[in-house]
Amino acid sequence: MHALKKQRWSPPRERRDPCAPAQGYETIRCFLPSLIAVAFVVLTFAAPTRADTFADALAAKEAGDYPRAIALLEATIAREPVNVDALFHLATVLGWSGRYTESIALFERALALEPRNDDLRLGYARVLAWSGRPDDATRVLQTVLAGQPQHVEAAVTLGRVQTWRRDFVAAETTYRAVLARNPNQPDALIGLGDLRRAQERYPEARAYYRQAGQIAPQAPELQGKLASLRGLGHWRLDAGVEFSTFAGDTRSDWRGAAAVLRAAIDRRTGVALGTEWADRFDREDEQYSVALDHRLNDQLWAYTRLSATPDAEFWARRTLAIGGEYALRLDEARHPTTRLLADVRFATYGNRTAQTAWLGIAQALPSHLTVTVKGVATRNLSREWTQGWLTRLDYEPHDNLRWYVGYADARESLETTIVDLTRELRTRAVFVGVYYGFTPTLGARLDLAHEWTRTTPDRNGCHAGLVTRF
Repeated sequence: MHALKKQRWSPPRERRDPCAPAQGYETIRCFLPSLIAVAFVVLTFAAPTRADTFADALAAKEAGDYPRAIALLEATIAREPVNVDALFHLATVLGWSGRYTESIALFERALALEPRNDDLRLGYARVLAWSGRPDDATRVLQTVLAGQPQHVEAAVTLGRVQTWRRDFVAAETTYRAVLARNPNQPDALIGLGDLRRAQERYPEARAYYRQAGQIAPQAPELQGKLASLRGLGHWRLDAGVEFSTFAGDTRSDWRGAAAVLRAAIDRRTGVALGTEWADRFDREDEQYSVALDHRLNDQLWAYTRLSATPDAEFWARRTLAIGGEYALRLDEARHPTTRLLADVRFATYGNRTAQTAWLGIAQALPSHLTVTVKGVATRNLSREWTQGWLTRLDYEPHDNLRWYVGYADARESLETTIVDLTRELRTRAVFVGVYYGFTPTLGARLDLAHEWTRTTPDRNGCHAGLVTRF
């Protein structure tokens, strides 16, 4: 028999339940793996993937839901700052939304990553043009074409930008180069239609649009362009009324009305017939005129006008005006940036004649601004020579909106022909005007003038009119 070994007695250890509620730390540690697994499952099925977010952004962009597209694309770029596709689409949508500064910054950020990406360069050029920087847009597009002379989209976009800049000669050259390689290129034909429309050569614009429609009948913009030309033809009517008051009511008010109807004989020549009625100095005059204008080439434009006033009371009995414009300087796109202006008039009052000669220069500036300065010399009915000058600033932010402001200082009223050439007092005037086109066939204009001298009452004049084409 073996002797039993004597062992020291100890109480049994308590068996701990690892999930016992009394132990908080151990409880969290127990359930932590399960919580992580559940959270992973929830996030996997509830949160969209990156690909889904980007796809949703593109779908929102195509649907025209720009705020949602912008939010989703911004979320994509926050996760992937060098995602060039997302940068391109966000810059494009911001450009469509009119947020040009942000769009340009994103295009430049994307181009720093991929400087030779044509989609980026074309989108960048478009937004530059929309934001009022057509010169910069032209340079970008010319860089693309320098490396790829047959890049159709770049050439068509360049033609559009040149048309917006009113570089009509350059735009036609660009479109013709595309059509020389492919006579049935619809975008170039549409571009030529837009060019002719900007030149107010509406029958030719319609012909180009219809030709493009035969090649690409599904082009979405064609029907709208053709509809916008409906009713536009060779005729233009400019009619309005005039009203003037004098400070202190020291003279009776002046009233007047005028209308000029011009017919385009061809794309370079027009004939106009006009009539004007006025009530001034408690007397009335009626004047009739005929005018011919002709563009000899892309640099030289000339006109002549003959006016007659039967039984004249205050207007000249007969007036002959001859004038024109010459493009003195062209930029690299053959856009006339500097123009010389001239106008000579012979006015007969009774048995005496007065002569007036205008000479001026118009300089195009960036951002659709033009400044004009003119000098005038007059040999009045007393056969004395007088001088004067005028300056004017024109701004055309859009094709359907133009305004101007100016100042004149001379012996005669320079802008509104309200005082005859026998006047010996110095006349100063400020004048402003605006034109707004509601549709391609209908527009309205408003001209305001304030004239003053040292000894005669100030005059405030208003001229309002409508312009329609048919």
